[in-house]
Amino acid sequence: MSRLLRLRKKRSFAFTLVELLVVIAIIGILVGLLLPAVQAAREAARRMQCSNNLKQLGLAALNYESTYKVFPSQANGPIVLPANWGGSWESSRGHHSAFLQMLPYIEQTNLYNFIASGPQEGGMSRNRPFGPHSLRPYSAYKERIPTFLCPSDPGAQTMGWSSAQAPIDYATNVGDSTRGRDGRHNGEWGTFNSRGMFNRVWENPNVPNARQGPGKGKTIGQVTDGTSNTLMFSEITIFNGRGKLHGHYVVVPRAQFRAGPIICMQARGPNGTLVGTLPSSHHRHGEAWANGMSMTCGFTAILPPNAPSCANQRGEWQEGIYTANSYHTGGVNAVMVDGSVQFITENIDTGNLAAPVPVNGPSPYGVWGALGTSAEGEVVQLP
Repeated sequence: MSRLLRLRKKRSFAFTLVELLVVIAIIGILVGLLLPAVQAAREAARRMQCSNNLKQLGLAALNYESTYKVFPSQANGPIVLPANWGGSWESSRGHHSAFLQMLPYIEQTNLYNFIASGPQEGGMSRNRPFGPHSLRPYSAYKERIPTFLCPSDPGAQTMGWSSAQAPIDYATNVGDSTRGRDGRHNGEWGTFNSRGMFNRVWENPNVPNARQGPGKGKTIGQVTDGTSNTLMFSEITIFNGRGKLHGHYVVVPRAQFRAGPIICMQARGPNGTLVGTLPSSHHRHGEAWANGMSMTCGFTAILPPNAPSCANQRGEWQEGIYTANSYHTGGVNAVMVDGSVQFITENIDTGNLAAPVPVNGPSPYGVWGALGTSAEGEVVQLP
């Protein structure tokens, strides 16, 4: 075989530039087709982890109830500061969340005991069992707890309130109203007599070394709407930027706010933003698992999931509609009082959002509102 013929044979096995570009283009197209499927699979896994976290929280609340014959309260703890506190309002007085109370039931007994023991930190002798502690320098409140975080939320990688507290992606059901069954409007710490599952409680300030403890929440016998028909916990998203729908809220004039929650729906802006007056306060949704304020880790079953949140013109110091939120497409996970986990869609029936918030009786806010009440004679089924 001649040398020229051998060279021609060798060249016949080589790719031309055009052929190489075609192959690269085909590979690019295949990657483009596969990438959404990979991303969807990853999000499905993250959503499942969020669901499992809620399952664990539901079981923790039920185990708490089995031990103490009541559910944990939304916010609890001593309200009067000791004489040597120093005058700071930024204490944990009356703030202890349901999640703090449930720590022993999610394998966080050591952390719970640390908080309960009233340790001296930085030479301070003013601490006592369960506080009050300062919200900012207290190391226990900085502990990141995986059960409290949803991997779908990019804010789960941050720290709340000037990096002084660890955040949370879950919230207690405080009902379908910004008022308690006693008619009072809720405020910073929540509602004393909630239509939902969680009440706010303050310890007797006249008891020496007052501490938070069992015996203050609702009993399972008070859930007359049925444990499978009543929300316990749902998802919220952690603050990720001022003016963003996730983790933030707007304030509206009090008269408009109390006329009906539909005013809050007008706060939805483009691309996940809020339209309206932003609060001057530093408090935001999901900023601290230890802080039981409604603004921090409570939700109202009024506006549909992933809708905006809003409060009256004085911000979190007065009543607010704090909406369940997630980064999952189409809705949020929620755990019922019976421990079952459900996915609640954004299209769930919310009834008449122009109706004023109720005090007693059935919820005007459809199936979602009915799921938020615990004892208003409503038996509903999720579609």
